[in-house]
Parts: sequence; C-alpha cells; structure tokens
Amino acid sequence: MGIDLHAFRLIQDLAAQRPLGDVLTIGRQSVDFDASAHGPAPDDPVQAQYCEWVLRAIGADQVASLDISDYESATHIGDLGAPMTLPRTYDTVIDAGSLEHVFDVATAFRNLISFTATGGRIVHVLPVNNLSGHGFWQFSSDLIYALYSAENGFGETRVYYASSINQGEWRMVPPPQLGTRTELVSLESVILLSVTTKQREVASLRVVQPFYVRAWSEGAEVLVSHPQVRSSWLRSLLSRRTWAHRLARNAYTIAGLAFGTSRYGLRGKRFVRRRPEGGQDGKS
Repeated sequence: MGIDLHAFRLIQDLAAQRPLGDVLTIGRQSVDFDASAHGPAPDDPVQAQYCEWVLRAIGADQVASLDISDYESATHIGDLGAPMTLPRTYDTVIDAGSLEHVFDVATAFRNLISFTATGGRIVHVLPVNNLSGHGFWQFSSDLIYALYSAENGFGETRVYYASSINQGEWRMVPPPQLGTRTELVSLESVILLSVTTKQREVASLRVVQPFYVRAWSEGAEVLVSHPQVRSSWLRSLLSRRTWAHRLARNAYTIAGLAFGTSRYGLRGKRFVRRRPEGGQDGKS
C-alpha cells in the first residue's frame, strides 16, 4: 500500500487549505512517488520508505497508522472489517487504497467515520474501473456522495476521477441528482479521489443511491440517464483527438495486457476459454 502522486497532490491541496493536524493512515503507507522536493528523507531506509516524514513535511503534527497485521509496525492493529474503536480520534484520516481489500466495507466506512474528529476530514483513493482483481471491490462517486451526505453529518464532499496512466489530470464528478446516476466506461483503469468533512455526529447512517429515491414517490418513468461521466474521456477523445493519439495514450495499458509487462498483464496466468453453452475449447 502506498501514497502515489495522485493521492499526495490531493493531500497537499488539503494541507494548503488548512493544517492536516493529527493524521491516521489506513495501512502504513509507503511513498510511491519522488518526494525529494519535500525535504531530505530520513537516514533510516525503513523510515524513509513510509509516508510519515512526507506528511510531516507538509504540516502534519503527528502521523499514526492502522493495519490488520503488525508486519509493518503500524501504530494500531485491528480489523477494519469488524466494529472497532481507537483510543483517540484524528483530524485527517487517509485511506490511500485500503478499503477495497476489506470484505465488510460498510463496517470499514463506519470505523473510519468513528476515527475522525468532528471537523476532521476523510480522504479516499479507491479503484473505480478496469481494476477488477486488485482488491475485492471497485467503488463509485454515487456511493461517496450518498455516504458522506449532509443527512449523515458531512459537508464539503468532493469526488474526482483520475486515469491511472495520466498523472496530470483529474475530472470532478458532480453529486448525482434524484432519478439520475453517474456511470463510467473507460479505456484505461480509473481511480476515485475524494475528500469530505465530518461536521457532526449522527446516531445512524442512511445510504441510498439517489437514482431510486425519486421513483419511489413519482414512479419509474422519472428515472433518466445522467449527463454521464461515462463519456467524459471517450467523448473528448472522439471529438478532439485522433485515433493515433488515443492509441498512444493507452499504449501502456495495451502493452501490459498484450505482453504481460505491467502488473495488469495476463502472461503466465491460465484461463479457461468456454463456449457460451459452457463447453471448453482451449486455454489462453
């Protein structure tokens, strides 16, 4: 688990708005980008590989971590998939790609909320699309907006989608409206970046996808397609860019899948090819 450039830029933006205060990372996060511009790394190579020094360099007061195992010497040990408490709360809670690995995700979200002080912020960096198998789950902006709603005690919730092979661009995803939902189809793998502020405690959470709420009172005919994020990348590519540009932009993913040179490649993995009726006709 690590904080990559996308995650760090989001955290850096938050630090510029107001101090991070005391920080909790979900998993002891490594530094997965060149952080040399933020000061010298610790002399101890073990300490240098983890994010604590980088977060302190941009203003964090203290940095603690939580993991299910003590193999990386996390501050707190516990299973996010089961109800748990910590001895204290934190001003900034950072999930830089951990919740997709937890089976009981709803409990994990509730735990993160309980770890966050009133007025504190929660950051998520999670897989959205074309990362099946990276973890148990992939997530959507509809979930983040439904969970971190005003009704549930949150405000200033923002969600962005970013290409995992394009470090220079995010797309802001607007909150869904009643009777609509946000869907995404993409050529490349896409990640979600979000931040929200815990404004008050609530007794229980209500999380319902807004797509259906309007239909319950007005009938199914009011359900419509969102002016969707589904085409945000593809439409721009189709309208403004050539096929050659598209191919070049996705060359890394295509090469990785074709030749097994990236973490997503299929070389060495055995799959059974089946006919539609279920008969086997070879391996790939």
